[in-house]
Amino acid sequence: MDDIIAGLDTSTFRPVEGFAVRLFPRGSGLGHGMRFVGGDDTVLAEFSWWDNVEVTLRGWTLDDVPLGTPREPFFESDQCWLLLIWREGEDVLIAETDDPHGPVFERRSRVPASAYLDAWTVALREAGSPGP
Repeated sequence: MDDIIAGLDTSTFRPVEGFAVRLFPRGSGLGHGMRFVGGDDTVLAEFSWWDNVEVTLRGWTLDDVPLGTPREPFFESDQCWLLLIWREGEDVLIAETDDPHGPVFERRSRVPASAYLDAWTVALREAGSPGP
């Protein structure tokens, strides 16, 4: 995995202001989904396969949120989708692609680590988690 990270030019990751973790209703008994958005409501990454996310998050603390290191990033994939999240210095880098076989990472975001964790604190509270 670190070979993928090593091959990325992190200077190309777009700085994001107003980062938020948003839960949204899916309907049809699927509960809520989750996405990362910027302050202008631009979707930075979406966990499109994760239904009833509010139920899962109820037992989470900040220790459970997706975050890795450059050597061991958080890694999630599903069919034609790949997401990497890792901390680099004072920032969290988020890379998402719809082509996991030759990842180009069409969506690359850089979020201050404090903003990333603050957004997760809000999302966990909204989901009814016991808290950080």
